[in-house]
Amino acid sequence: MFAQPAPTPNSTLVSPEVSADRHVAFRIYAPDATDVKITGDVVPNFAGPRPQLVKGANGVWEIVMGPLDPGPYRYNFLVNGVATTDPRNPNAVEAQNDVNSLLLVPGLDFLDTKNVPHGAVERVFYESSALHRTRRMHIYTPPGYARNSQAYPVLYLLHGGGGSDHEWATVGRAGFILDNLIAAGTAKPMIVVMPAGHVSSAPLRDPNTMGTDAFNDDFLNDVMPYVESHYRVVNKREARAIAGLSMGGVQTLNIALPHLEKFGYVGVFSSGWFGEGREEFLKRYPTALDDTKARKDLKLFWVAVGAEDRLANGNSKQMVETLAQHGFKVESKESPGGHTWINWRNYISEFMPRLF
Repeated sequence: MFAQPAPTPNSTLVSPEVSADRHVAFRIYAPDATDVKITGDVVPNFAGPRPQLVKGANGVWEIVMGPLDPGPYRYNFLVNGVATTDPRNPNAVEAQNDVNSLLLVPGLDFLDTKNVPHGAVERVFYESSALHRTRRMHIYTPPGYARNSQAYPVLYLLHGGGGSDHEWATVGRAGFILDNLIAAGTAKPMIVVMPAGHVSSAPLRDPNTMGTDAFNDDFLNDVMPYVESHYRVVNKREARAIAGLSMGGVQTLNIALPHLEKFGYVGVFSSGWFGEGREEFLKRYPTALDDTKARKDLKLFWVAVGAEDRLANGNSKQMVETLAQHGFKVESKESPGGHTWINWRNYISEFMPRLF
């Protein structure tokens, strides 16, 4: 029988601890550390200095922040300069190449966990013929899916650069948002497919990362056929939507516009063609924007961006103007704020009720 280790202050440590006034205490037991800071969404100014934790006599470092606005937050500790997740918090978000701890400050009605019927989110592994390896995606099925034989419309929901297929289901709260919308009768039950947008662990600006052939081929040749053969989806254009944020918005444009016969609804959040992307798209698909037959039965093309977003006046505005010049009817929304999950959660809560 193994001897139990002697208890330490870490044995009963609580972190994070959210108070009724939305102040949050973050703690980590690191008796040998000489410097501990906190980083992530909990820091209002991402470019500013990281807040310093204070070390107690028992080796526990602590900082109290707030009051924080309601909603999810990603964070990590920097222990002697090394990023680490909160060892006392089992909730985390996977990104492209790292992991962040996840905190939820309750108080946002549209995304809080409420006493309503809940759908299920599965981790699904599939074989990608385009990329010659096993890939993963997350798939939400609505309340009651496992107990009936009904077919459902489907939304393909793409994450942003540096993220992963895990993000929309965690920090994005997509499943809880849709649970609440369905319960309120403002959105139809649907399946939501959240694939992995990165095709490698290469840096964000790798050309194979930004929605070119590698991801497109995987999506069109493997993701969609897998979903349509393994889930009860309505295989019609008017029951199929695609949307994405930032990098996922580029991928949405590059997939949907040349294949409008497949999608009845398109959403682009905080995005547009990056850099030379528009010119590359026009070279690759010289007639796609002018295909009036494919555009005829498009139900919704919805674009949203924050007024303070670095992509607002360049990429997003340029995209909307380009689409309008080619005859697309685009609904465009500018909201307060910047390139943040605060906006993207709001956008998906507005987009989903417009579908199907």
